[in-house]
Amino acid sequence: MAGGDRSLEGVEPGVPEWSLSVQKTSSERQLSASPSTLSLLTNASICSKPKILLMGLSKSGKTSIRHVIFHKMSANETQFLESTPKIDKIDISSKSFLDFQLWDFPGKLDVSHLREKEAANSTPPAPGTPPTTSTLEKIFLQAKVLIFVIDPMEEKASYAIERFHNTIMEAHKINPRIKYEVFIHKSDSLNDDQKVENVREITHSVNKKLRATGLQDRVYPSFKTTSIYDHSIFEAMSMVCQQLLENVLPPFENILNAFVSSNMMEKAFIFDIHPKIFIASDSSPFDMPSYELCCDMLDLISDFGCIYQDYETSGLGDMSEMGKGDRSGSMYSVVKLNDSSLHLMQINRHLALLCIQPGLQEGQDSQQGILDYNFQQLKIGIKEVLKIANL
Repeated sequence: MAGGDRSLEGVEPGVPEWSLSVQKTSSERQLSASPSTLSLLTNASICSKPKILLMGLSKSGKTSIRHVIFHKMSANETQFLESTPKIDKIDISSKSFLDFQLWDFPGKLDVSHLREKEAANSTPPAPGTPPTTSTLEKIFLQAKVLIFVIDPMEEKASYAIERFHNTIMEAHKINPRIKYEVFIHKSDSLNDDQKVENVREITHSVNKKLRATGLQDRVYPSFKTTSIYDHSIFEAMSMVCQQLLENVLPPFENILNAFVSSNMMEKAFIFDIHPKIFIASDSSPFDMPSYELCCDMLDLISDFGCIYQDYETSGLGDMSEMGKGDRSGSMYSVVKLNDSSLHLMQINRHLALLCIQPGLQEGQDSQQGILDYNFQQLKIGIKEVLKIANL
């Protein structure tokens, strides 16, 4: 970032140049640092929670993604956000079922250069002193997923690909288990053919660089087109977050398959309510229109929840008057469409089941009791899985 090559001369004696001040807010934990690139990270402690790293060039849309998903900012408001001047460490667990840290990196910070900068400014440890944890280790050791955001319409897209490749090389040396996701962002203005072409070109460029450095059989990045102006960014982040829950995804999918089969549903999702991320679905093919319907219903019910209860502390709230009956203190709501019905059933404070049921045939209205019973069994199954997984 700016000033990253400054000398350490002039630092006040006795005060580490890398000292950081921590500011806590209700929704995030921010690190304030001096302008030095190296100092920005040296005091970043290794946390016990899994981390998702959000990287990319300046103005690629990283901070907008974070605010739209986890801070409920509207897409139009993000145009007033300033560039990220420092690393922001956001603890996601306060309002979410998910429990991880999201590290939002400044676009001007190139972590691939940190090794040389640290070596140039380090002093040999005293005899008998244990080796200190390097800056790169503090970044990558606990990282589960690295998201790299690329704006394909920028002239610097080729430089972004080079930056991504260099970052992979550094990260792989420290943590070979990191998974890599490329968000080909700001795709809302492109047609389908342009989106496909962008994915093809960027995929080819990245894989070509990986082959040149012998990493093609060890690193397998995924590529997704995203935009904050539609549901694609929520779908992409859902796929990323599911990689943190690999131990519970198979039993969740089996439970949803049984529920869908027993109640003649078309599709079922388990959503983390606040960030609008789905953490599991049944095994039927993913259908974007169905997912968008579920997201829109979740927005609708959440908006009503803000009116009747404190959504920030009570999840969706126990708004049984909005649905059919008490449902044992959990909110339940149905929206009837022309040829189907959308069901939202709250599992716990953070999780909700959203499913699509095709148009009811004559006589099927009497099956509501069976649906209620099957949902209670689903809740029991989900809670048992979470208990075993210690989540």
